[in-house]
Amino acid sequence: MHKSLHLSDLLGAVLSGLLLAAAFPQWHQTYLLAVFLIPLLCVLRKKTLLAALRLGMVAGLAYFLVLLYWIYYVCHVFGGLPQALAVGVLVLLALYLSIFRGLWAMGVSWGAARGLKALWWVPTLWVVLEFVQTYFLFNGFPWELLGNGLYRWPVLLQVADLTGVYGLSFLIVLINTCLFLFFFSSREQGARRFLYLPLIFLILAGWVGYGIYRLDALEQQEAESPKIKVAVVQGNIKQGEKWQKEMVQATLERYAQLTGQVPGSHLVVWPETAAPFFFLRSPQLTAQVQEIAQKSDSYLLFGSPAWELTPAGERYYNRAYLLNPQGEVVGFYDKAHLVPYGEYVPAARFFPFISKMVPMIGDFAEGPVGGVVPLPEGSLGPLICFESIFPYLSRAQVQNGAHLLVNITNDAWFGKTSAPYQHLSMAVLRAVENHVPLARAANTGISAFIGRDGSILWQSGLFVTAAQALELPWLPGGSIYSRVGDVFAWTCVILVGLGLMFGGVRRVR
Repeated sequence: MHKSLHLSDLLGAVLSGLLLAAAFPQWHQTYLLAVFLIPLLCVLRKKTLLAALRLGMVAGLAYFLVLLYWIYYVCHVFGGLPQALAVGVLVLLALYLSIFRGLWAMGVSWGAARGLKALWWVPTLWVVLEFVQTYFLFNGFPWELLGNGLYRWPVLLQVADLTGVYGLSFLIVLINTCLFLFFFSSREQGARRFLYLPLIFLILAGWVGYGIYRLDALEQQEAESPKIKVAVVQGNIKQGEKWQKEMVQATLERYAQLTGQVPGSHLVVWPETAAPFFFLRSPQLTAQVQEIAQKSDSYLLFGSPAWELTPAGERYYNRAYLLNPQGEVVGFYDKAHLVPYGEYVPAARFFPFISKMVPMIGDFAEGPVGGVVPLPEGSLGPLICFESIFPYLSRAQVQNGAHLLVNITNDAWFGKTSAPYQHLSMAVLRAVENHVPLARAANTGISAFIGRDGSILWQSGLFVTAAQALELPWLPGGSIYSRVGDVFAWTCVILVGLGLMFGGVRRVR
């Protein structure tokens, strides 16, 4: 085992991280997903556990610092942090997320020393650590898991209706592992290395074949499906002006004008906090929103902060209201997964210099998971802001009868960074996992319509006003993944547990 790290080792780890970052928006070099791990696997050979941990974290740092550079922008421009502190927040988050890459690399090195076969151990361990990343610390941060990088390739996405995004991650790592073993197998394996080429072919054939089969089945279903005309409205309100009292009237006038551009829509969707006041508690402004719904003769879903006095005290909610064509509230949804430091401050006493970035409102309270709102034809599943990156939220809504997922968001926080594009890419997987279309209304972009197969049917630009309507299929949602959830990920957890038990009593020279 090699205890020391050479410059070539560090460069290999950095290269691996940068190749992976380049596969995601806005760089979109998707083909790199097939090879990004090879440099890291090369430098991990015969390394001690500690050396492997360090190399994995180096690769993770290279990836997350490039992928999440927009954290600096959000913290500095809207969070008001000095540049040095904003950089520190980015580095701390990247370091935390890099721990998962370090643990994976250490596990790969440990498994090789204990005789665990790389073909199952390497991708299974990756899935387990992505699964942990989804739910651990501040309720998880599964930003751009590996499988999300395929969001522009519907034929490759369809496996997610069986396994969720984790199955895509598994297959990507498996392809990387096969290529590594083919090109860099030890001499002892001899001619066996050539078996990895037909194995790669079989994996790709099954993967693409299932995708073609599923796309054809979805197309046939939609050909006979009833349709519903849905419109998304993008107001393009500057973040610095959004909460100014003198701008509320102009904001509502803009949304009224844009809503008038999509006549005949059964459902009109405005973004998160499109009504920047306490709806129902501001009579004059509330009446204006109700009048817009009445004039459009449409159901209107929009975001607004909400305040309630409960036996436990005051409660604030990030809420989506649904009005009927008469302007009456027929349902609402409270955001169930809040943004740390955006909507509440976790561990505030340890980080007193960091304040919440939503002005004028106290910490928000969480709503129930799986909440839906009713149309006469069936239910809608609202997802507010980054709730679209968590598979369990949309799955619970589809289980509760949602025929359509509606993501309302305010991505003005991100400016013209790559974050809005990354945010959109993860919403694509929620549609595929549950076989339901998704309508997305963003304040400044990217608004979009996503089909049940994950295809992006239309998308807006950034920092433009837009109003677009589209007829979407209206079918009951549901897939194997919707019914069984993360069985695949939990199976990987069990397999890793068995590998740890097996490897703990066996060591290979």
